[in-house]
Amino acid sequence: MELPEFILTGLVVLFSFLAVWMITSLAIFLAGRAIAGSYATFPKASALILVGGILIGITYGVAAFLFTPPLGWLVAFLVWLGLVKHFFETGWLGAFVISLLACIILLLLVAGLVIALAIIEVHVPFLPETPEELLPTV
Repeated sequence: MELPEFILTGLVVLFSFLAVWMITSLAIFLAGRAIAGSYATFPKASALILVGGILIGITYGVAAFLFTPPLGWLVAFLVWLGLVKHFFETGWLGAFVISLLACIILLLLVAGLVIALAIIEVHVPFLPETPEELLPTV
């Protein structure tokens, strides 16, 4: 029995959300553990990513609407630093370093995941095929 497309799409969206949430949580956890020590736990990192994503989206939307988009990004960034500071019980500089290190760790995790999936030749069925003229010739 084949599932309807909207159910498959919903499952892909749910799986994608959970995968991105866990990978991002892992990056912020590792960065937090390196800087804040035992104050950083994986549940705190997961809650930070979930709460932070919602609050940053709301903050940016309101600040960009009331002022300008660049000011919206600045205010959202300060909210993010405040959340990291609160969740990992560190100072502003520690929150900034955790955020920067988490970006680097996330980049490495995603690059490693992409390479691993390419090596084992995982095919994502819902992605469109790349047109032949865009593929590199060897």
